[in-house]
Amino acid sequence: MPEGSSATMVARPGEQATMLTAEQVAAVVAGIPVIGKACDALKKAGCCARIAGNRITVNDELYAQFIGASVGSLGNTDATWVIYQIGGAPVWVSGAEPRS
Repeated sequence: MPEGSSATMVARPGEQATMLTAEQVAAVVAGIPVIGKACDALKKAGCCARIAGNRITVNDELYAQFIGASVGSLGNTDATWVIYQIGGAPVWVSGAEPRS
Protein backbone atom coordinates (compact mmCIF):
# COMPACT_ATOMS: atom_id res chain seq x y z
CA MET A 1 0.00 0.00 0.00
CA PRO A 2 1.44 3.44 -0.86
CA GLU A 3 2.66 5.60 1.98
CA GLY A 4 0.14 8.24 3.03
CA SER A 5 -2.86 6.08 2.13
CA SER A 6 -5.92 6.44 4.36
CA ALA A 7 -6.97 2.79 4.09
CA THR A 8 -6.61 -0.22 6.38
CA MET A 9 -7.65 -3.87 6.14
CA VAL A 10 -10.65 -5.14 8.14
CA ALA A 11 -12.39 -8.51 8.26
CA ARG A 12 -14.39 -10.63 10.65
CA PRO A 13 -13.25 -14.23 11.22
CA GLY A 14 -13.88 -16.29 8.11
CA GLU A 15 -14.40 -13.25 5.85
CA GLN A 16 -12.17 -11.79 3.18
CA ALA A 17 -10.42 -8.60 4.30
CA THR A 18 -11.57 -5.38 2.68
CA MET A 19 -10.07 -1.90 2.71
CA LEU A 20 -11.35 0.59 5.27
CA THR A 21 -10.93 4.19 4.20
CA ALA A 22 -11.27 7.50 6.00
CA GLU A 23 -14.28 8.20 3.80
CA GLN A 24 -16.01 5.04 5.05
CA VAL A 25 -15.35 5.97 8.68
CA ALA A 26 -16.68 9.47 7.94
CA ALA A 27 -19.83 7.97 6.44
CA VAL A 28 -20.46 6.02 9.66
CA VAL A 29 -19.92 8.94 12.07
CA ALA A 30 -21.52 11.67 9.93
CA GLY A 31 -24.53 13.16 11.67
CA ILE A 32 -23.68 11.66 15.07
CA PRO A 33 -22.91 14.49 17.55
CA VAL A 34 -22.09 12.18 20.51
CA ILE A 35 -18.70 10.42 20.64
CA GLY A 36 -20.01 7.35 22.49
CA LYS A 37 -22.76 6.77 19.94
CA ALA A 38 -20.26 7.22 17.10
CA CYS A 39 -17.98 4.63 18.71
CA ASP A 40 -20.91 2.22 19.02
CA ALA A 41 -21.82 2.80 15.36
CA LEU A 42 -18.26 2.00 14.27
CA LYS A 43 -18.31 -1.20 16.33
CA LYS A 44 -21.63 -2.20 14.74
CA ALA A 45 -20.01 -1.58 11.35
CA GLY A 46 -17.37 -4.19 12.23
CA CYS A 47 -14.53 -1.93 13.33
CA CYS A 48 -12.41 -2.14 16.46
CA ALA A 49 -13.14 1.28 17.99
CA ARG A 50 -11.86 2.81 21.25
CA ILE A 51 -12.42 6.27 22.72
CA ALA A 52 -9.50 8.32 24.07
CA GLY A 53 -10.35 11.92 24.94
CA ASN A 54 -12.10 13.56 22.01
CA ARG A 55 -11.12 10.96 19.42
CA ILE A 56 -11.90 7.39 18.46
CA THR A 57 -9.12 5.06 17.37
CA VAL A 58 -10.43 2.87 14.57
CA ASN A 59 -8.65 -0.46 13.91
CA ASP A 60 -5.38 1.02 15.26
CA GLU A 61 -4.98 2.78 11.90
CA LEU A 62 -7.35 5.74 11.77
CA TYR A 63 -8.49 8.46 14.16
CA ALA A 64 -11.94 9.99 14.14
CA GLN A 65 -11.45 13.23 16.08
CA PHE A 66 -14.52 15.03 17.41
CA ILE A 67 -14.36 18.84 17.30
CA GLY A 68 -17.32 19.77 19.48
CA ALA A 69 -17.77 23.46 18.75
CA SER A 70 -16.88 25.63 15.82
CA VAL A 71 -18.63 28.62 14.32
CA GLY A 72 -20.74 27.56 11.39
CA SER A 73 -22.61 29.51 8.77
CA LEU A 74 -24.82 32.33 10.02
CA GLY A 75 -23.23 32.10 13.48
CA ASN A 76 -24.50 28.60 14.24
CA THR A 77 -22.28 26.29 16.26
CA ASP A 78 -21.46 23.10 14.38
CA ALA A 79 -19.68 19.98 15.63
CA THR A 80 -17.30 18.27 13.20
CA TRP A 81 -15.52 14.94 12.78
CA VAL A 82 -11.99 14.98 11.34
CA ILE A 83 -10.81 11.58 10.10
CA TYR A 84 -7.12 10.87 9.52
CA GLN A 85 -4.57 8.09 9.42
CA ILE A 86 -2.49 7.74 12.59
CA GLY A 87 0.66 9.76 11.96
CA GLY A 88 -0.86 11.45 8.92
CA ALA A 89 -2.60 14.65 7.96
CA PRO A 90 -6.42 14.99 8.20
CA VAL A 91 -7.94 13.45 5.11
CA TRP A 92 -11.68 13.75 5.62
CA VAL A 93 -13.97 16.18 7.45
CA SER A 94 -17.58 15.32 8.19
CA GLY A 95 -20.30 17.26 9.96
CA ALA A 96 -21.52 15.80 13.24
CA GLU A 97 -24.82 17.66 13.37
CA PRO A 98 -27.83 15.84 11.92
CA ARG A 99 -29.11 17.54 8.76
CA SER A 100 -32.81 17.91 8.18
